[in-house]
Parts: sequence; structure tokens; C-alpha cells
Amino acid sequence: MSAPQPLRGRRIVDLSQYIAGAVCGQVLADYGAEVVKVEPPGGDPSRALAGSRFGSSYFRAYNTNKTAVALDLRDPGDRARLDELLAGADAVVLNFGRRTRERLQLDAAALHAEHPGLVVTVVSAYGAGDPRTCFDSIAQAVSGFAVLNADEQRRPSIAAGYPTDVFSGLHAAMATAMALLDPRRAPALEIDVPMIEVAMASLTGPASLLAADEGTFTAGQGNRDAATAPSNVYECRDGHCYVYAGLDKHWALLRPLVGGPDTPDAPAPQRIADRATFDAAVETWTRRHTVAEVDERLRELGIPAGAVRDPVAALAATVAERPGAVVAREPGGEAVPQYPVSFSGHRPHRRPAPARPERATAKSEETAR
Repeated sequence: MSAPQPLRGRRIVDLSQYIAGAVCGQVLADYGAEVVKVEPPGGDPSRALAGSRFGSSYFRAYNTNKTAVALDLRDPGDRARLDELLAGADAVVLNFGRRTRERLQLDAAALHAEHPGLVVTVVSAYGAGDPRTCFDSIAQAVSGFAVLNADEQRRPSIAAGYPTDVFSGLHAAMATAMALLDPRRAPALEIDVPMIEVAMASLTGPASLLAADEGTFTAGQGNRDAATAPSNVYECRDGHCYVYAGLDKHWALLRPLVGGPDTPDAPAPQRIADRATFDAAVETWTRRHTVAEVDERLRELGIPAGAVRDPVAALAATVAERPGAVVAREPGGEAVPQYPVSFSGHRPHRRPAPARPERATAKSEETAR
């Protein structure tokens, strides 16, 4: 069985840069869309970010299954080429700020005046009509997530991995796909995906509801789970592991293993109020054992736990357990990120991100003809 391709025959023009918009185009391509990435003559800025001998890992991670063209949108000839692409497209994805979209006549009103059936998807900062710009880390800060993710000294902490960008791209892809597949969609549709709203929906979630209900929140406490105890990263003889034993059923199983007369059989509210005592009891036990021993014993008891791995170890372990997961290798050795979903055992195949396109000039086009 092949993966579903409901967007086969649809063309998406990806005018975005960096991560969020790129993720949107990538997911649409996974489901069959033809995605044409339009880059400035110097290439998408993310191509200049860190990587390996195969190029920027940031660009390669989020631009699979696309083709690419280089256009200078300030040049009349290149702008005409973009209009030709848009005329044959079903949707366009952008993450330029409002002022840039208006200056380049890429705002929804201008695009729909020329292409009324085009779905215009904008990954914005605070809304498509707001001129402010935003990056993932800023969205984490202003949404409240950095405070919820604070360390044990209550210093706000930004998460690695660009979660707001990725979640914004996923929401944008789902919304765009749903619009394209709806035969009754409204004409001249603009989809607005504000990163601040995505961060609050996807990262702060329950805390946003608590803020609405009671005007309160609980600041982060490092690696401790916000809603249960003891659940934390604990030191072992040869590394660290995460033990999630804060639910009553799990603590009842773990207490005989780690406890003694000084470790009470306390209800959840008491454990949460006195996290340090319970964390100390667990860590006193884990320090006497290796990570593998802790993992094996807790697995036998049915207590959720896992080794704290670095990315190299995590990749090796996951690929060993699930061949074909995470990355695939091209004949030349380049790693290509794989779609993390399978369909009746079939995983969609991703082509590598495109090489940096060269801008075609009128002279070079004449020579090619």
C-alpha cells in the first residue's frame, strides 16, 4: 500500500523562508502536492546556517520533496515569472511580514485581485494584519511557555528544536490541505496562522485554560513534570534517566523499591507539594544502578522510564528498533529526514531538499533555447 496522495495534481508555491513555512510546504508535498520553492538569488537564508558537508541541516530538514527556482522579486522579469507560477498554482505559502508582503504586492488582496481562486496561507507573528515580526524563541517567550519551561531556579528557559516553528508549519499545512480539499471553500481565501496563537495552543495548552479560568499559573521547575511527582531526570551510576512515577498507580509500584520509613505513601497533592523529598528518595536508588539496570527494572514493574540520550545515541537506538525511521541514506551518504508516520507499514519516501537554484537571466534563457 502506498501512502495517501490526496493532493496529487495540486501545485503549491512556497515563498517562505527559514522553518515554519517550509514545514508547511514539506507536509503538503508528503501528501502528493507539487511544491515549488521560490528562493532569492542568494538562496533561502537557512541555507547559510550550520550543517555538514552536505549543506545546512536546517534547510535539508524541512525542504524535502520540493523543486526550487531562484527569483529576485524586485526584478520585473522575475516578478512576471512568479506570476506565471501563481497562475498555475492552487495555493501559496508565505511568512514575510505584513510590510514586506504589501511592498512586493504579495498581500492577500493583491494576490486575489490577480488570482481569485488562490489559497493564500500566511504564517504570521501576531496575525497577518500586524506588522511585527517573530521568531520561534520570541514566540516561546511572549506566549508564556518560557516561564512554564523554567529551570529549578525559576529562570525562564527556551526549548531547543524550534517547536513553535514546527507546530505552526503543521497547522498551516493542515489548514491549507483542508481548504484545497473542500469543494465549497470560500473564494479568495486567506489562511492566517499566527505563531503566538500556535504557541499558546500547542505549548502552553492547559496553562492557558488555567489563566483564563483563575488568572493563575505554575512556573516551570526544571525537568520536573508540572502535574505529577516524582517525575524527573535522575542521576544513575553511568548517566541519567527520566522516571515518570508521579501518577498514584506508578508511585505505588515504585515506593517499595526506593522507599523506606522516611518515604511516605503520600497522595498526589502531598507529593507535588514536597517534590524535593520524593525526588531525593528516587535518586538515592537510581544512583546505585546503571541506566540500563534502572530502565530494565522499571520496565518489569510497568513504570514509564527512559534513558537520557544524546542525539547520536537516540538515532542509533531508534533506527535499530525501527529500520527506516528518522533518516534514510542517499547513495552518496546524505541523510534525508523521513516522515514519522506510516500507512499499513508503508512509510512515504522523501527526496532530498533541492540544491540551491541559479537565477535564470534573459541571456541564459536565450542560450538554453
